[in-house]
Amino acid sequence: MTEQPNQGSPAIRLKATRQKIKSGARWLGSMGEELSTIAIPRISDNQQSRSQLLSGRVLVALLLAVSGFYCFAIGRDRYKATSEFVIKQPLPPGTSPTILGNLQSSSVLSSLEDGRYLQVYLGSNDVKKAVFPDEAAFLSSNAPISPDIWSGISDKADDHQRLAFFRNQLDVIPQELSGSIVLTTTSFNAEAAYSLNTKLLEQAQRFVNEVNQSIGADQQAFAEKQVTYAQKRLTEASNALEDFQDRYGQLNPLAEQSAATSFIAGLESRLVDLKVEEASLRRQYRDPDAPEVAYVADQVAELERQILEERQKAVGAGGRDLNKLASQSVRLEGDVSFARESLASAMRAADNSRMESQRQLKFIVMLSKPQIPQAPDHSWRWKAFLSCIGVLIVVWGVFGFMLTALRRD
Repeated sequence: MTEQPNQGSPAIRLKATRQKIKSGARWLGSMGEELSTIAIPRISDNQQSRSQLLSGRVLVALLLAVSGFYCFAIGRDRYKATSEFVIKQPLPPGTSPTILGNLQSSSVLSSLEDGRYLQVYLGSNDVKKAVFPDEAAFLSSNAPISPDIWSGISDKADDHQRLAFFRNQLDVIPQELSGSIVLTTTSFNAEAAYSLNTKLLEQAQRFVNEVNQSIGADQQAFAEKQVTYAQKRLTEASNALEDFQDRYGQLNPLAEQSAATSFIAGLESRLVDLKVEEASLRRQYRDPDAPEVAYVADQVAELERQILEERQKAVGAGGRDLNKLASQSVRLEGDVSFARESLASAMRAADNSRMESQRQLKFIVMLSKPQIPQAPDHSWRWKAFLSCIGVLIVVWGVFGFMLTALRRD
């Protein structure tokens, strides 16, 4: 008989323990010599994951410490100067309450629109050059200072970097409810922040005045140009009518045409009567050459000749052609009348444009003037530190998700 291995032998127990470890079961017994080679890989994996976790936490803690040290220890102080104003236009006198409410709502919307324009204008390169005409002084006042070598702008920065730094120094925020505009300036010096805010207010006032004046001047120039054009057209039409009257005399072609038509109509009426009389006489006298009949026939022939002659004078090519003269006269008089009405309309439009441009003139009403900051502003420190925390949380979450996905694969 073959000898069976003992169920309690060490080899059998070692084999069973290995199968349990491979299936994921944890070993809780005493560490024997035969299990030392099996327990070592599991212990080393746990130590590696703990070291990775500790290294990540240490890195995050180190970054937070560095950002906190910079934000609250070595970061340069910032000073803020704030002013608030609203852009208004004068209301017409004697305005009813209903119309006044509508005008106020329109004024709020107009102030917000002008505030958005100021956001773009105050951050332009032209304003930067007007506020800081000396580029060297601008660079020296905002140069980095040790130990905070990251804040400020280097003298080697190009124009785009200088403009970006200038834009970071100001903030224009239109208030949606009240229509006011809040202007905030930031600098490393209290006097510099106050001076920058004051100069930007001057630029805003100049911008509002120039925009309104330029718009009003353009409208007025256009209206005056239309008046000049209407005057020129009236002069040309009047001269053409005068030349026509000088050429054909001080006549009224329409009246003459009416008189000629009436005269011809009278002759034709007389001609009809004579023809009726001639026909009656021809029935009375059998001799067509009777003196009575010949007399009336001669009158009929004379009237027909005279009627034809008058028609040739009135509308013929060799006559005065009253129809054509009447048409030209009507056209010239119409041109004069239209030019006169256009001139009157252009003059009214010019007057209205002048009054409207004066009524729509806008001005800045200061609600809160800038003051010299008495203490540095610390809000940027907390904002910067919390921003660092937010960035670390996002990076931690993204990398954690990526590592989890890689381990699953």
